[in-house]
Amino acid sequence: MTYQMGDLFAQEHRQKKLDVFAKVLKQLDQLVNWAELAREINVVTKREAARPRGGRPPYPTQVLIKIIVLQQLYGNLSDEETEYALLDRRSWQQFIERTEARDLPDARTIWHFKNQLAQAGGAEHIFAAVQAQLTRSGYQAKGGQMIDATIVPSPKMHFDREEKEALKRDEQPEHWSEKQAAHKDTDAHWTQKHGKHFFGYKAHANVDQEHKLIRVLAITPANTSDMNQLETVLDHSPARNASGKTVFADRGYDSQKNRAMLKSKALVDGIMRNDDRQRYDQSAIRKRNHRLSKIRSRVEHVFGAWEKVIGKKVRCIGLLRAATQITLQAVVYNLRRWVSLAGKNPSVVR
Repeated sequence: MTYQMGDLFAQEHRQKKLDVFAKVLKQLDQLVNWAELAREINVVTKREAARPRGGRPPYPTQVLIKIIVLQQLYGNLSDEETEYALLDRRSWQQFIERTEARDLPDARTIWHFKNQLAQAGGAEHIFAAVQAQLTRSGYQAKGGQMIDATIVPSPKMHFDREEKEALKRDEQPEHWSEKQAAHKDTDAHWTQKHGKHFFGYKAHANVDQEHKLIRVLAITPANTSDMNQLETVLDHSPARNASGKTVFADRGYDSQKNRAMLKSKALVDGIMRNDDRQRYDQSAIRKRNHRLSKIRSRVEHVFGAWEKVIGKKVRCIGLLRAATQITLQAVVYNLRRWVSLAGKNPSVVR
């Protein structure tokens, strides 16, 4: 079999095939108001504020926001991997509108921008801005609130007994140099789930029943009890309650305190129950749990998609940076979900 070596339309043919693979990026460009997101970030970081003359101007905030979206959307890449992909992938260059640019942001620039976001709380502003755009596009939260938590692993740390004792006293171990201390994650913790041990953080999420979009997010060390975070991620605003009053959660949230809290906020208790030791027959409890689990399990679809598309882990050290990266991952999950929802109902657009 022979192949034609020369073809005047080869580039056009390849571009058509590439457009199929880059379809999600094209849809994101149509759905998302990137300039609005950039304005939100510029307010808190002052990135594009007036500067003295001289020196190379910074890369536009809109470009850098798109880059961190690409970084998470394509498998939670490192900054160095992202720099290489930007240089190598024409579809990425088109997405950030820099196909003809001589220079593209390097790994250090990407790291510095994410550090700016962490210090200014920029990831939370992006998360809120995307929520506002989703609402304007017709994807306001509907149905019940599905509450759950997922472990987000971080680089593992092991401390000896002396170090643990010092950290319990909120002190830095004496033998640590400043450089060593900068590479020790003293915010993350170990936890156990299904017989396995994990080190890192926990993302507590509130997902709406109808659209399976993450609406509220809280980040804590992995050993934090789910039970104590229910009220933190609850949306009890009148507008939200009007679209769905039931709060669905698994047995990890079952407590008299949480049930009383939901009642005080006029919300319907959809928390699954632990077995009642004072009752011989648990069939009523288990029947109730089975009915609720059919709805509550939809939140597991969210965490599954998060893991499959993005990769649920962080590469950084410290709660501040970890919370930023996890929040950005939740933003990217919502953006990818937005593309799927818009595909099912093309008439609902920004």
